[in-house]
Formats: sequence, C-alpha cells, structure tokens
Amino acid sequence: MISMVKMAKQRDLFTRRWCQPAATPDKEVQMQIQLVHLLKWCLRPDVVSFHVPNGEHRDKRTAAKLKAMGVLPGVSDLVFLWKEIDESEFETRKYLRVLFLELKLPGKTATEGQIAFGLAVRLAGADYAVVRSIDQAIAELRHRGLLRNDRQISLNQTERS
Repeated sequence: MISMVKMAKQRDLFTRRWCQPAATPDKEVQMQIQLVHLLKWCLRPDVVSFHVPNGEHRDKRTAAKLKAMGVLPGVSDLVFLWKEIDESEFETRKYLRVLFLELKLPGKTATEGQIAFGLAVRLAGADYAVVRSIDQAIAELRHRGLLRNDRQISLNQTERS
C-alpha cells in the first residue's frame, strides 16, 4: 500500500517536493466550464453572470468560516442578472430579472438542498432551471432573450464528447 501512495504522488517541478497531483474535474464541472467559455462569446453584454463556489470539498476550518459567512447549501451553479423594460402607454418601468441555473449530468438527481433552494427562489419571484446539457442551457438562455442576436449557435453541435 505504501508503494501505491508513492506512485500516486508526483514531484513538483519548481519546489522539488512530493505532492498529490491535481484531481481531474468531474464531467459536470467540465460541462460548466465549456458552457461558461461559450457564454463569454454569445451572452449579451448587459447580462451579469457568475458562479457561486459553494460545493467544493474543503477542510473543516474553511468550511466553518464559510458557513459563518452565510454559505447556503443548494445554491445554483450559475446566476444571471439582467434588466427587463416594460413600456406602457403612460410610463416605462425597469425590472431586475434573475435566473438561477443548475447544471446536472443526465441521470443525476438534485440534492435536497438544491430542490429547497429552487423552490425558495421561485417563491421569491426569480427564475430557476435545471439543465442536463449545454444545449438545454443555451435553450433556456435563448428563451429569456439573454443571448446576442449577432451570434448564431446551432443546437446539438455545442457539446463535444
């Protein structure tokens, strides 16, 4: 068993110390990275989007600090903010719109925290969607008008396996 541990480690090129190699990201993380990369090209410039780093594995000390700072279990992977304008005959109103987007691989189910979070934000008036592919994510964003009109994305060609 000791030899297996030594084989799993590698020597750092600069410090020359033995360390664990970086873990390869899981497929859900890879899907999110691909989506974010695509959105940098086709998302409207007036839309604010960001990732909430809530789910990574952390040591107990860091986890306790983040919990004290208000980390909420089940928060969606990506958040989108944009302004919607409602023009009537007498006045123009501007509304802040929010979409919480949860990415899941096909066959994977949402956690209890994710389900509770989705229900809470819907009750608060925000949009919430669970998508299982990049194509579904693009369709959700297109449905809300968040993609640039001068960029064309053909569905079923965005995912590369």
